[in-house]
Amino acid sequence: MRYNAGGAGLTGSEENPLVSVVIPTFNEAEVIERTIAEVSAILKREGIEYEIIVVDDNSPDGTWRIVEEVSKRDPRVRLYRRIGARGLSTAILDGIKFAKGKYVVVMDADLQHPPRYLPQLIRKALNEGYEIVVASRYARGGGVAGWSRLRLMISKGATLLAKLLVKGARKTSDPMSGFFLVRRDLVLSRIEQLRPRGYKVLLEILARIDNARVGEVPYVFEPRRAGKSKLGFKVMLDYIIHVIELSQLAKFAIVGAGGTVVNLAIMYLLLYIAGLGKAVSSIAGIESGLLWNFVFNEVWTFEAGFRKGWLARLAAYHASSAGGFLATFLTMYMLSTYMGVNPILGQFIGILVGFIVNYVASSRGVWRIGGEGQGG
Repeated sequence: MRYNAGGAGLTGSEENPLVSVVIPTFNEAEVIERTIAEVSAILKREGIEYEIIVVDDNSPDGTWRIVEEVSKRDPRVRLYRRIGARGLSTAILDGIKFAKGKYVVVMDADLQHPPRYLPQLIRKALNEGYEIVVASRYARGGGVAGWSRLRLMISKGATLLAKLLVKGARKTSDPMSGFFLVRRDLVLSRIEQLRPRGYKVLLEILARIDNARVGEVPYVFEPRRAGKSKLGFKVMLDYIIHVIELSQLAKFAIVGAGGTVVNLAIMYLLLYIAGLGKAVSSIAGIESGLLWNFVFNEVWTFEAGFRKGWLARLAAYHASSAGGFLATFLTMYMLSTYMGVNPILGQFIGILVGFIVNYVASSRGVWRIGGEGQGG
């Protein structure tokens, strides 16, 4: 990494704290100088103490050279040039760590996030005490310009998916926004837990810092002034994976699907290969599935990682799963005994019956021991 320190004498005050504007770039040479000029002009006019941090991934088009020259003329502009690193999300987090301001505003370099909205984001935080302020395309008064119907449908579908699966995303109408303000110390306090994938850093912050006060300001997302959109299949796939990683419900379901396979496989082996009775085979299958589920929920779903109290959580998980355990066994037994259903099929139906009650008990009880639960 290479950077120019800059920013000498920038401190702000309690009433007018320093605001750091973080702009991640890659091949934005056509527009970056104009973006810096517009941001500077609007913040100076409003009397806001600021610095501008451009985090550039060693752009082949020389974006970083332009910023370097601008920073020589204006000490408020600072360059963080990353060599050997690539990615919007990590660039934003590096910019937040590099920043000096009490608040950080994240925005794109291509002027699709109009700088004229910056004062509204900042005043919303200062005057109303919000820790995160989202520039929202979907709040009343907001919108998008120049999008096709397909692009709008993709965006709204992605937003709906986030709100369905990630609790923190429900605090704003636009959890997918790339234009937002956040209190810097709030991010730094959770920096080890933040693992954003792809382009949606705000979604990661909303999910991991779910106790933050969130406000929003409507804005109109404008057409790109230069360059081309980075939206593509890989970006959309990364987004879907990211939402799953942030959603306890989605991860719980995936783990449960694996546990179902283990459960049924053990029952089949014991019932048809070892020749044991259906009651013993069923109970052994259920217990095997429970142990599978506990391990992967501990490590992945709730990210407790076998830290302090895991034996208590194991005991609590078995206690909370008692209803589902009983429902699975009784469903299998009754269907196979009185309706002639194959015991393996009966066991599978019983597993489905117990899924919801197990999730509610686990998410609200087991992985809240010691405050281990994370995410939404």
